[in-house]
Amino acid sequence: MIKSMTGYGRGSCSGKDKNMNVEIKALNSKFLDLKIVGIKIDYETEIKINEIISNTLKRGNIKISIGYDGLNKGQELVFDKERLNAIQNIVQEVNASYNQEIELKDIINANDILGYVDTDISNDSDLIIAIKNAIIQLEEMRCSEGEKILEDIINRVRLIRDYLLEIKNHTKTLSKDKFDHLSDSIENIIGKNKMDENRLMQEVAYLIERSDITEEIVRTDIHLDKFIEYTDMKEPVGKRLNFLIQEIYREINTIGSKSPQADVTCNVVEIKNELEKIREQIQNIL
Repeated sequence: MIKSMTGYGRGSCSGKDKNMNVEIKALNSKFLDLKIVGIKIDYETEIKINEIISNTLKRGNIKISIGYDGLNKGQELVFDKERLNAIQNIVQEVNASYNQEIELKDIINANDILGYVDTDISNDSDLIIAIKNAIIQLEEMRCSEGEKILEDIINRVRLIRDYLLEIKNHTKTLSKDKFDHLSDSIENIIGKNKMDENRLMQEVAYLIERSDITEEIVRTDIHLDKFIEYTDMKEPVGKRLNFLIQEIYREINTIGSKSPQADVTCNVVEIKNELEKIREQIQNIL
């Protein structure tokens, strides 16, 4: 099953003293990059969240925002001025030292500088439930978008197979055409009476062998079959698909460089165009 790496999920849980809200946003990334913002949580809870995210979402730039649903009875919302000043000083230092233009809004949100006086999540069961609910929603979005990506990729693979079939048909006449062309060229240069036909056959066979693209066509077909096979797997396959696309690219480049036929060159260009579009889609696959 193909899953997108982008998605959004929101979960909530009504605890004994407070209503917990969690938002999870996922974007493309080669690795798992997790950031938790909002209400401060202890180290043990953060470890639990990391474990849940790595076991479910696997990969991507993941941002988890944790907050409460409004003020609860007996709680006072306070502004952490010292924390804001400290962050602002760091931003100014980074901008001055590294010639950057970072703004506060790029690295903090309201939950970073606002909090409840008696807020703690010593009992993290409500938070874990909210996170799991958000993950369920995010995974549904990932699957839905993944289905659309897969449909587009399958259509492009079909086009590639069509172009590859045209290349096969063009190459059937390559040997005879090349032999006739070389024979005429050599005959014009040295004269028909002086031409050793056996030697000519050997030289032409050597040149034809150098321009033969049968192996590249066969390997491309095998790679395309494997590509489709990977899309049916339940585990994440984004990295495998990316590797296969690179291998197919290599075979198609070789076909283009070895074949002298203009029709083959045109089909190679079309295949490369489809491969590039598939490669762009794969960047968003888990």
